[in-house]
Amino acid sequence: MGATVWTLSPLAWVLVLAVIVLGGVVRGFGGFGASMVWVVGLSLVLPPSSAIPTAFVLEVLASVQLLPSVWRHVNWRSLRWLLLGAVLGTPVGTWLLKVIPVDPMRILLACAVLAAAIAMASRFRASRLPGPAATTAVGGVSGVLNGAFAMGGPPAILMYFSSPAAVAAGRATLIVYFLGTDVWATATAAAGGLITARLLAQVAVLFPVSLAGVAVGSWLFKRTPSADSQRYALWLLAAMSAAVLAQALWQWLR
Repeated sequence: MGATVWTLSPLAWVLVLAVIVLGGVVRGFGGFGASMVWVVGLSLVLPPSSAIPTAFVLEVLASVQLLPSVWRHVNWRSLRWLLLGAVLGTPVGTWLLKVIPVDPMRILLACAVLAAAIAMASRFRASRLPGPAATTAVGGVSGVLNGAFAMGGPPAILMYFSSPAAVAAGRATLIVYFLGTDVWATATAAAGGLITARLLAQVAVLFPVSLAGVAVGSWLFKRTPSADSQRYALWLLAAMSAAVLAQALWQWLR
């Protein structure tokens, strides 16, 4: 596998572009999930050390685009504790990304996302959002997963979507949270030597493609009832969890 898209075949390029558009649609609709789509899809043709930092940078750019429309809905009280935990956990995840070989990383990734799917399948519903300590712990787990796999979303997603918080507030808070975590993860990846000039050139080509997907996803969200949006978002997370596990098992067995 090539280290960046510049070494890929035309067929692999088609796959990459389709993955980027799909991730953008997912991000615009649910406020989360683009990284999972991008990492799973890009990892079919690129090593995790290239796919994951690419997802970080694309996520930052996608979040900035969505900020104006969600800012007034953000739950700032819970967000600050979530971000504190993520700041502490992300460097640990980035270190794991650097030191663990590709195949074990894929298996660990599958296990992490499968755990999120199992938690979702339990249909647990909290009576309220957790307090500062528990929210910081959720942020810490999310930070480790984000630094290692660019998939820090499941813990935070489950926290908001299993609570009585409104769908719009949960989506808005997740968008701002992911912006903060991905900026921090990008910085730690750059400090670890994972952000190169070739990778940034790759992002420059893929970003306009992702914008088209985000615009479509945002358009769909505005035309979908809130109860349906929450159900679709949770089913989407479950489907992506299954895809990650299938990919990891395929790589391990072949």
